[in-house]
Amino acid sequence: MRHSRAPGLRLRPVPELGACLAYTPAAPRLHQLNATAWLILELVDGRDDTALEAAFFERTTPALNAETARQTLEAGLADLRAGGLLQRIPFPECLP
Repeated sequence: MRHSRAPGLRLRPVPELGACLAYTPAAPRLHQLNATAWLILELVDGRDDTALEAAFFERTTPALNAETARQTLEAGLADLRAGGLLQRIPFPECLP
């Protein structure tokens, strides 16, 4: 499984506030992302979920232990999906 950003998603980093603004045009809404959600969204770049998890662990160690990082990533992905910022993309059963 992998994730992708919602079509048309627009991001405006506000690093001086440690945040990022995200606009979802499909369901018009402005979201303010904290640093963790912003990091997750930046790491969603086409890699599969295993690679995404490894990249998140790399960026959050030693601040978070492995279990806390896993829970934080899962919760963050769920929140971003619920807000319409991310979508799940299943791997194809077979490649052409």
